[in-house]
Amino acid sequence: MKYRLRYQQHDFELSDGEFVVGRGADCQLALDDALVSRRHAIFSVQGDEISIDDLGSRNGVRVNGERIDGKTKLSDGDRVRIGNQDMSILRVQRVQTATLAQPAPTLRADAFGLLGGLADKALAMGRGEEAERILSVHMTNILEDAKSGRNVSLETAKAATLYAVKVGAATSKGRWIDYVFELYITLERSCPAEVVDELYAGVRKVRGVDVVRLRSYVELMKNKVKGPAERFLLNRVEGLEPLVALK
Repeated sequence: MKYRLRYQQHDFELSDGEFVVGRGADCQLALDDALVSRRHAIFSVQGDEISIDDLGSRNGVRVNGERIDGKTKLSDGDRVRIGNQDMSILRVQRVQTATLAQPAPTLRADAFGLLGGLADKALAMGRGEEAERILSVHMTNILEDAKSGRNVSLETAKAATLYAVKVGAATSKGRWIDYVFELYITLERSCPAEVVDELYAGVRKVRGVDVVRLRSYVELMKNKVKGPAERFLLNRVEGLEPLVALK
């Protein structure tokens, strides 16, 4: 049985393993709250059992209004308070029933947006590795959704790829540029103008971009572009190859 953590109308999957909550950027859920410690609490899931443990935080963890002392088992519907933040535990079956009109990819996009502000702050301070830690799981999950045939909206794809280029430029890692082409190859859609503009700014700062993947995207899109606007964007993407080859 799997669980989800519901926080501010966003759902986070709690699969087997550990899920850390705190103020630190390395936490799976980073909370902007002065009463939350850097690594405040940890959720642990093993099969059908889920528990929470306080990681020595200053202000403690409350479950259903009571401060816990040591590792505490949780059940469907339990309310957890960390700092000033309230969240609840839901079984997957209950989540699917309660959010029938809101499919999982939408929840994924919401969770991505929730951490975007933290990533923006890290990028503004020149902390590319920190921004990568914040966003990498969500960007990877979006690509996996696309590869699995689940719906990924163009808005979500654009947000993910814009962040991917920014993270790539900030960390000098070409794999995040590759991510852009891999996602749009999977979706069989053209990169929007904003992403192409970001690519021209970011590709000069990275190393190890996969030229073959870039070419694969160009060849795929040659048979799919519609109208002069999309053809112009494809030509711009093709013009990235000499810049990539210089690296």
